Amino acid sequence: MLGAFCNYDCMYCPAEYHDSTSRLHDLDTMKTAWRQIYQKTKNQTLPYKISITGGEVTANKNFLPLIEWLRSEYTDIGMIVITTNGSASMNYYLRLAKVVEAISFSTHSEFMDEDRFFDTVIAVDHAMPRPKKSLHVNIMNEYWNQEGIERYKKVLDQNNISYSINEIDYRHQTRTYPIERVS
Repeated sequence: MLGAFCNYDCMYCPAEYHDSTSRLHDLDTMKTAWRQIYQKTKNQTLPYKISITGGEVTANKNFLPLIEWLRSEYTDIGMIVITTNGSASMNYYLRLAKVVEAISFSTHSEFMDEDRFFDTVIAVDHAMPRPKKSLHVNIMNEYWNQEGIERYKKVLDQNNISYSINEIDYRHQTRTYPIERVS
C-alpha cells in the first residue's frame, strides 16, 4: 500500500484504506523505501512481483516516475501490478501501460465519469496485449447502481475485457448513503 490518500471518498471504503489528508510521499522517499526492501531480499534471487495499491496511487505525482525508475534500474522485477480507481488521464494510463504488466481498474459510481472511465479502460486494454500484459476491471457491486453494473458488464463484454463483480463489505462504511453526483 503506497499510502492512504485517495481523491475519492467511497462510502464503503474503510477509513484506514483512504483519506484526503495523508501526506503523499516524494520520489526520493519512495526510492529509499524500495532500496531498503531490495537490500533485504535480493539474495533470494527470485523475480519480484510488485503489487501496488493505495488509497489511489495515481494521485501521487511521483508514482509514475517511481515505476519508470524501477523499470530502468531493476532488471529482476518480473511483474508490476497496479490497482487504480481510473481517475487519472488516459494519457497517464497509456504511459503507465508501457512499464507495468497489469492494471486493475475499479468502478466507483459515486465519483467516476462513466464515459471517460470506459473510454480509458478500452484504450489502455488495447495498449496491453495479452498474454504478456493484462487489464482487469473490478466492478464494485454497489446496491444503488445495479442498472449501471449491467451497463458496465455489457461494455466490457463487447470489448472482451476481463472483469469481476466485487462484493462490498458494508460493515466498515463511513456513511449510510452514496454521494449524489450533480450532472
